[in-house]
Amino acid sequence: MLEVISEKLITIAEVKKILEEKAKNSELDSIQTITLEYARTFTKINEERVEEAKKFLIEEKGLPEEIAIQILNIMPKSIEELRTILAPVERVFTTEELKEIVEKLDEYRIVD
Repeated sequence: MLEVISEKLITIAEVKKILEEKAKNSELDSIQTITLEYARTFTKINEERVEEAKKFLIEEKGLPEEIAIQILNIMPKSIEELRTILAPVERVFTTEELKEIVEKLDEYRIVD
């Protein structure tokens, strides 16, 4: 059994980037291959800008890291979708703040 040395919350886009890098140097096992296919299918944010987007949500908007990661995985397109993701957060966001977040997410979104 493998020992867990550390844990870090990462987005689907970051999973994709990590596994693509690993695939360049070695063969992926079956679980990694399936995970990479999932990540390629469901990544909705430009992986080169994930850190910038995380910083915006965590540092500028004061969101917990767990919520910021979920927002970046889902990439809500509407205030209503964003409001649902933010439900566990104790802070109340104004409609203007939510609109700003959605508009900022649009800058990071992969065109689908």
